[in-house]
Amino acid sequence: MSQGEIRSDNLNNETPAMLIAGGMPSSPSAIVRMMSQAFHGIEKPQVAYIGTANGDNAVFFHMMKLALKKAGADKVIFVHLAKKTPDLDAARNTLSKADVIFLSGGEVEDGMVWLKKHRLVDFLKDLHSQGKRFMGLSAGVIMMGSYWVRWEVEGDDSTSELFECLNIIPTLFDVHGEEEDWVEIKAALKLLGDGARGYALPSGCLISADSRGSLVNIEREYLVFVNEGDSIHVL
Repeated sequence: MSQGEIRSDNLNNETPAMLIAGGMPSSPSAIVRMMSQAFHGIEKPQVAYIGTANGDNAVFFHMMKLALKKAGADKVIFVHLAKKTPDLDAARNTLSKADVIFLSGGEVEDGMVWLKKHRLVDFLKDLHSQGKRFMGLSAGVIMMGSYWVRWEVEGDDSTSELFECLNIIPTLFDVHGEEEDWVEIKAALKLLGDGARGYALPSGCLISADSRGSLVNIEREYLVFVNEGDSIHVL
């Protein structure tokens, strides 16, 4: 498969998810260009925006809405989920009707807490398997993977542990962690044990991915990290 090719021969009616690593030095225009890739083949797409990773921050939503509209979205609908009692029937209806579901950036654990609390993990996975197009930005990329890592005491790896993500793409992702030498994905791979592997998307990287874990570079190449004998290195 050539770089930049978006596969469509997936299981069921699945459409590959589009994963965008934001971060610096990605420019707003570069983010817009990468977002537009997820709209390929859809005329006037309607986007359902999930902002649980940033607590449904209104300022961030308006920034992302502007970028998504510039990328070609017709409508961007805010699905408010970062609260104790959202209208879940309305949320599921919006998500079901949208052409694209966008998972925004922020903190991965915060984003997953709300989706798990409202029992939307299986619902989102089902939508993906039925052909719904997904797009993730930064933390939204990691959330679409299988696991992520947290620390009870920051910097103390003896207090680190894994938590489950959406597992829409059954592998481990990290994004724009090059400034910190990819410390988080390395910690996660240690916890997963010998033979584990994960994928690191540097700033400005865009890939497509499917539920079989098949990845395709579109812009800037990702890195492959592996745990071999409790030693973490890049292939």
